Amino acid sequence: MRQVKAKAARFERTAGNGRRGKASRPSEPRNPRKAKAPEIPHASLARRLLLRRPILTLTLGLMMIGGAIGLFAGGHVANAILRMQAAVMAPFDDAGFAVNNVTITGGERTSPDSASAALALAKGGSIFGVRPEAARARLLMLPWVADAEVRRQFPDRVTVRLIEKRPFAIWKVGNALSVVERSGAVITKIEDDPFGRLPVIAGAGAPEAAAPIIDALAKEKAIQARLVTIERIGERRWDLHLSGGVTVRLPEEGWERQLSELERLIVEKGVLERDIEMIDLRYPDNYVFRLHNGDSRPVPRERRA
Repeated sequence: MRQVKAKAARFERTAGNGRRGKASRPSEPRNPRKAKAPEIPHASLARRLLLRRPILTLTLGLMMIGGAIGLFAGGHVANAILRMQAAVMAPFDDAGFAVNNVTITGGERTSPDSASAALALAKGGSIFGVRPEAARARLLMLPWVADAEVRRQFPDRVTVRLIEKRPFAIWKVGNALSVVERSGAVITKIEDDPFGRLPVIAGAGAPEAAAPIIDALAKEKAIQARLVTIERIGERRWDLHLSGGVTVRLPEEGWERQLSELERLIVEKGVLERDIEMIDLRYPDNYVFRLHNGDSRPVPRERRA
């Protein structure tokens, strides 16, 4: 009996040790597999690629920019926009909002054809497609137009009112003639003087400086009747060229008073009826007269109270 119990006890200890041994061992998977690497998002991968390849990045960027420039330069984008606008405006044209009448007023020296060409309005086009400010900007590019007003009058009329520049003098440079404004700004070149009795000026700087002397000469009727050209000398003073080949030299300062003196010499003394080629009014005490034969004669000025 003791032997049987001893064997049973040894069997139980052996079984217990076996269970503890198995429990202490780590469990091994039946189908072991390799662990997967963490996945990298596509955007992060592309960013790393571009950063590691700067030349590739630059090349791709230049290709994209070149493609965009090609689209705009080739007119593809503009043409697509125009086609889209035409499609949008078509129903309004059918509803009676097409341009059927364009009225232009105020164009004395601007021809209707040149104004119409600058407006660039297609008859029958949608009135909603008319851009008044853009049309005005094109009109201002015409030589005689100082200002313009463009209005849409629904449903089908566009009215244009032109304000033209005022010619003030004719500027002569050699054989070339240009009409100028009072400010001296050149309006346009001309073949001849179609403006009647506009004064003719010459010399460098003449257009910008001419307004005061032209205004003063308008009051001196005898000089005005004989005036041919007003010439700027050295951008400092004026010479008057009168009919009969007479030149009158005016001083830099006080030329207004000398114009009045010249008017008196013509009217009261009849100096232009004599054989005079040049009258020099630059000296305070004398008139200097040069005859056509070359003789020069100083004449004392009259002292008047």
